Amino acid sequence: MHDLASENAVPARVLVIEDEAVVAIDVCHRLRRLGYVVAGQADTGEEAVRLAGELAPDLVLMDIMLAGQMDGIDAAAAIRDRNGVPVVFLTAHSDRATLRRAGAAGPYGYLIKPFEERELQSALEIALYKSRMEQRLARSERLTAVTLRCLGEGLLTTDETGRVVFANPAAEALLGVEAAALAGRFLAEVYQATTDESDGPNGRETATLHRADGREVPVEQTVSPILDGRGVSIGSVLVFRDMTHRREVERALRDSVDNLRLTLAETVNALTVTSEKRDPFTAGHQQRVAALAVALAARLGLSDDEREGIRVAGLVHDIGKIHVPSEILAKPEALNAMEMGIVRDHSAVGHEILKDIPFPWPVARMVLEHHERLDGSGYPKGLSGQDTLLGSRLLAVADVVEAMNSHRPYRAALALDVALDELRSGRGSRYDPDVVDACLELFLQDGYRL
Repeated sequence: MHDLASENAVPARVLVIEDEAVVAIDVCHRLRRLGYVVAGQADTGEEAVRLAGELAPDLVLMDIMLAGQMDGIDAAAAIRDRNGVPVVFLTAHSDRATLRRAGAAGPYGYLIKPFEERELQSALEIALYKSRMEQRLARSERLTAVTLRCLGEGLLTTDETGRVVFANPAAEALLGVEAAALAGRFLAEVYQATTDESDGPNGRETATLHRADGREVPVEQTVSPILDGRGVSIGSVLVFRDMTHRREVERALRDSVDNLRLTLAETVNALTVTSEKRDPFTAGHQQRVAALAVALAARLGLSDDEREGIRVAGLVHDIGKIHVPSEILAKPEALNAMEMGIVRDHSAVGHEILKDIPFPWPVARMVLEHHERLDGSGYPKGLSGQDTLLGSRLLAVADVVEAMNSHRPYRAALALDVALDELRSGRGSRYDPDVVDACLELFLQDGYRL
């Protein structure tokens, strides 16, 4: 878009309508001297209307009294209605009746004969400026109107009394009422909605719209005041959107997530059962380790999502034992070095089994690291310090406590005190001190039982 400065750089084209030849010549001469372009000249109202359509001038300078059947006032009204060209009247008649009649034609100014050159320039520049502003405003209004009508959201505008003055097609469709039937009615009559307790996104309220036909439509709505230059409310605008499709998508997504969670849970349970079927002596071990690890995580303030990841890792932390021969798992005496090596491989095997499953948590890594120790004495990689995940260190403590407190083929279950003493002796060296403290508090203060 070009601005006023660029518009003013182009000389305005003026159509002169004057039935006195001498006056017409003088006016044209003055216009050219002031830098305007004389687009044309005529002496009748009929000719003025024809030339205004053909020449499309920027402004018409017209005498009220003209030759022919159509005077300047009638010609100005016709030019305004057909072409929208601004008109400035030239007149020697300043009586009230003439001016009142001339005012009905919507002129952009008056020049009373005789006039000075500066008066001519002032009248024309004011008229041109006013015309340009009105054209710019009209363009803006047209753009705004088209935009509002193309909006996919319903829009209702009210005046200061709360009566509807505008409704776009989307509002008509959502309400099931034509705009003509909405105009002039109070907003509360045509838009009845029950606001939900929770707000929607972007600060918008969610509500249930009650249509006149009895249908109920979930909507997202917002109401904003329209303020004048002094900050006084002159109306309001209500924007609302049909949320039916989004609610259906959200419901389908929730159902899908629930199904995925169920599938995940069943898959994890199947893996747990698979690993424990081969070693009846450790039946329930993984579930108990998972429960203890989750309790420790809760005591340390981990989030629900983090606790769920630790629970899943606990349920499958020994899945790698499916590669260990049953004879070794059920051997009623101490294992030799070779057998112990095979058993120790279960962490790495479990990692290989789980690493390509797209868990939302690092389950495979926790399974790999649950036998690592802070001092590097663990396996399979001999990691030390904080190189392991917190979840892995939680599982390590839970696994030690549960294993020592359960029967094994080569020994009877040890007392809980023995397991807790192991944690105390290894606190800060083999086991994470924060996790050990949480475990001791859990059993000694909270009365936790495996």
